[in-house]
Amino acid sequence: MAMAGPDVAGPDAGRARSPWAAHRRRAEVLSERHPFAAEVLALYLALVDVWEDGWDAAREEQPEPRQLARWAAERTAPPVVKATEVAGPGTLAAVTRDLLAAGRPEEPLAAWLAGGELAPAARYLARASLRAPLVALAGDAGAACTEDPSPRGERRCPDCGGPPQLSFRSRAEDPLMSGGRRLACARCGQSWSYSASSCPSCGETSGARRTVYAERRAGPLVVGRGSGDRDTASGAGAEAPTFPHLRIDACASCERYLLDVDLSRDPRAVPEVDELAALPLDLHAAGSGLSKITPNLMGF
Repeated sequence: MAMAGPDVAGPDAGRARSPWAAHRRRAEVLSERHPFAAEVLALYLALVDVWEDGWDAAREEQPEPRQLARWAAERTAPPVVKATEVAGPGTLAAVTRDLLAAGRPEEPLAAWLAGGELAPAARYLARASLRAPLVALAGDAGAACTEDPSPRGERRCPDCGGPPQLSFRSRAEDPLMSGGRRLACARCGQSWSYSASSCPSCGETSGARRTVYAERRAGPLVVGRGSGDRDTASGAGAEAPTFPHLRIDACASCERYLLDVDLSRDPRAVPEVDELAALPLDLHAAGSGLSKITPNLMGF
């Protein structure tokens, strides 16, 4: 998993071992660094509070995996809606409040676990409400999902059958080697190894059909085609890229993309958080006619 290991200090042992300690710190840093992402990250930080409490509750109450949608609808969906009202956009807060008030919040949660298509606000509520208990279930998360992961192959999460949210690399890639790239599941948060030369959406392997877009410099953002090694600013007066460790991995065959996080370029990065903050890269991809394999938690 692309998550921080447990911390052991502090008076609250459950909270101290939170899987989101590093996520919280990174979101606070990026919120200061990138004002354009401050609103998104403020909501994310509010959700981290909800997830930590929900993670503790799920570990204590140990809900049955097949009853997870019902459990989360009662235990985590209400505080998710409250956090969204406090820190989120007004429209999103209103829609999620209406979904909860309608008395059927379990339906979008069950649909997300089953791999169903959802409207953006319903998908947000489902993802935010299920995140903590799915992390608490860990290796048993797949048992909560009614979608059979077996036919999905290597482009889907081997644990729950969920789609990839992003990819990340823990070291600089050797063009002659494979296995350094991992995909992170949009549903349960687990990660798995995946070829660096294949499209995570359709499996395309032709280099002529796959394109990497990398930032060339910062302010205003300039993104261009590049190879596996990103172009970086150089020369006197050159501006450093805003996202030197991120790139757009795109496929012309399916016209889909995801963001790739290179941890060797920024070991402090937390893929889930850095992907949320990279709004300009998502806007560039959308302007190029690409659609994301899976919109992230905030819908980008």
